[in-house]
Amino acid sequence: MKKVIVGLFTLGALTLTVHAYDKVERKHDMQMMEAAMAQIQKGILSNNDKMALQGASNLKEIANKIEIPQSKAELDYKPRYAKKMAKDIMKYVDQVSDKVEDGKLHSATAGYAEILNKCISCHKKIRAWNY
Repeated sequence: MKKVIVGLFTLGALTLTVHAYDKVERKHDMQMMEAAMAQIQKGILSNNDKMALQGASNLKEIANKIEIPQSKAELDYKPRYAKKMAKDIMKYVDQVSDKVEDGKLHSATAGYAEILNKCISCHKKIRAWNY
């Protein structure tokens, strides 16, 4: 009996701590990614390596936790696509950080542009942007 009570208590505690990544959190994370991108750009334009590197670090941290909920459709590609884009963004963030540390700001802007392209591609597919 004691084991059952402890088991139910543990299950209840785990249920309270686990929550789904919802629309509000996703919107907040997207805003944080936008702010990190602005920080990288401002750091590059003002020749402030510390600011650019902090923005890159922030962007990588946020991109790592992006999730898109699976819809009821079995063939929904959006979650896999979003994860792939987030992974690509983290790769380019590392590239930007390396270039900023090496003092190659022009090369860092090329990586920044690639990140921006990944963002736009993801938004176009996930949000179904039309041109």
